[in-house]
Amino acid sequence: MESGHCGLISALFCVAFLLGSHVQANEMLWGNPDHMPKALRDLTKPGIGDRGLKISNNKIDVDVYGKLRDPNGLKDTVLNVTFFLEQDLHPGKKLKLEFPKRSSDFTFLPNSLAKITPFSSTRLLEILKRFGIEAESTDAKTVKDTLELCESPAIKGEEKYCATSLDSLVNFAVLKLGKNIKLLSTELEKENEKAEEYSVLKGVTKNGDKAVVCHKLNYPYAVFYCHKVESRAYNVPLVSIEDGTKAKALAICHNNTRHWASDNPAFMQLNVKPGTVPVCHFLATDTLLWVPGSY
Repeated sequence: MESGHCGLISALFCVAFLLGSHVQANEMLWGNPDHMPKALRDLTKPGIGDRGLKISNNKIDVDVYGKLRDPNGLKDTVLNVTFFLEQDLHPGKKLKLEFPKRSSDFTFLPNSLAKITPFSSTRLLEILKRFGIEAESTDAKTVKDTLELCESPAIKGEEKYCATSLDSLVNFAVLKLGKNIKLLSTELEKENEKAEEYSVLKGVTKNGDKAVVCHKLNYPYAVFYCHKVESRAYNVPLVSIEDGTKAKALAICHNNTRHWASDNPAFMQLNVKPGTVPVCHFLATDTLLWVPGSY
């Protein structure tokens, strides 16, 4: 099973998703859609994301050291994450992991429309009216939470940006990593509705010592919380102990946790203190990982 990925060279937001290929700027070429990472392919389907659809309530896969420092933050809306140590990435290691089915009802806005569509908590009522959302509804709270997450300050060492179009998502990755980059996402043979035990297989490979991770948020159209942090990225082949289905998962190991909240679940799970060891976790299936193309 191949993990979803694409090669990219693009200074002007021009992307081609062809396995192992690179495209010069100004070329507006789309490769075989089957070669896109599934997490991105689902967002380019026509006719999805019409006004009136209920906003998905996926638990978000945002690295939990930022908003969770606030006791009134997004604890109830973040995925249950299994943290582990970098030394655990070896064949035979068993981990209990959750890879739930992710709703993909909403696609990207065209860049020209995204630029003129308000995206600010100060214009919340205008946004709700534009998308036909009742002000006291659950969807309205979801929109508010996403806007506040995007507006929350970055922690020290984090460079963050909420991308509201495909163009802006690609531009941020190019800005932080350069033109020669590659896009990856976790690929599963089967999604699970509850956490189950997986075993690490042979073939763990490193994707680089720097990365931009883009986490999909819940909103009336596709929005990604992208950030560059001190981290190492890995491809990790897994097999389910329960039924033998396989996954090609992406793992991120955060090198510097000194500025994470001391009560972060990672430290409690691993029984370590902030800043002492790299902390790792897997990425959800709708999370996008940008890494240097040389790997």
